[in-house]
Amino acid sequence: MKKITLIAAGIAAASATAGAFTLDAVGYGGSELSANPETVNVDGYGDLVFESVSGSTLVVNSAYQNDNGFGGPSLNFKSGDVVRITFTGLEPLNVDFDFVGLSAGESFTIEPDTFTPQAFLLTFNGTDEGAGLYAVSWNVVPEPSSALLGVLGASLLVFRRRR
Repeated sequence: MKKITLIAAGIAAASATAGAFTLDAVGYGGSELSANPETVNVDGYGDLVFESVSGSTLVVNSAYQNDNGFGGPSLNFKSGDVVRITFTGLEPLNVDFDFVGLSAGESFTIEPDTFTPQAFLLTFNGTDEGAGLYAVSWNVVPEPSSALLGVLGASLLVFRRRR
């Protein structure tokens, strides 16, 4: 019985320490987005703000595929386009951007935005045929008070069984 309690306490503590999120363009129509910047709410995290900083428009459609035929709705980039993605919730960790439609010699430059906290600048270096941002994935560590609450709950489970 003690073993089950310890396992339950470990699971409770682990669930309070981290969260993983992925945002993709599935569900957006094939059109120009009406707002620049465009704010997308991610349940359990907060908002991601997409802003075109090179004067172009934000467009989502299914124009691009990888060599293996994989494709789907993506945020479109033409040569020289720059988009700022700002995370408004907790600090994002292990941020990963998944691209679709890159050809030989094309690439994306990803840099932290020095003027905006928790923001990244994505620049497409390639042809005018373009490529797309398919998904953004990241992890977060909750505020110390949330982690402390999880540890407190886990320790109460352990002490309850010892009585």
